[in-house]
Amino acid sequence: MTTDQTITAPKKTAGKPRRSAVRLAAQATQASSPPTQPPKDQQAFQSYLTFLALVARTNAGSPATLDDIDPNETALLEIVILRWAKGAPMTVRQTIAMAHLGSPATLHKRLMRLRAKNYLQLQDVAGDRRVKQLVPGQRGVDFVETMGRHLLKAKRSPGMRSVVAKP
Repeated sequence: MTTDQTITAPKKTAGKPRRSAVRLAAQATQASSPPTQPPKDQQAFQSYLTFLALVARTNAGSPATLDDIDPNETALLEIVILRWAKGAPMTVRQTIAMAHLGSPATLHKRLMRLRAKNYLQLQDVAGDRRVKQLVPGQRGVDFVETMGRHLLKAKRSPGMRSVVAKP
């Protein structure tokens, strides 16, 4: 093989084929462009944006906010509180088996953090002291009340301009 053939010949690699620069540039352009269609339900779209703005403003220092827990812990907290509100509190074992939220060790660590910060508490099951159910702690109840107030406020709000305009 000559030097010219070595330089111009495409390099064979194991695994996936290499993407062309043109195709990558086209994908980057598509990903960065804004949606081409307006939301189907403009009122619902604006209400949710209003809700997000209210939550963001509250997170600037209110004691009932989630400044001290990460989004993964928030998702776990919301699932546990939903099950408790339906009258079927989750056990620790059920919670750490939710593979879509993380590994059992990671979920156990998140539960420990939420308990330490009083977002969740353990409750014994009658008849079996080995089984522990998760119930909201005082900060968990405060969180749900705060988010509920934000939802009600967003529902009453005529638009997002009134929420975002205030510093």
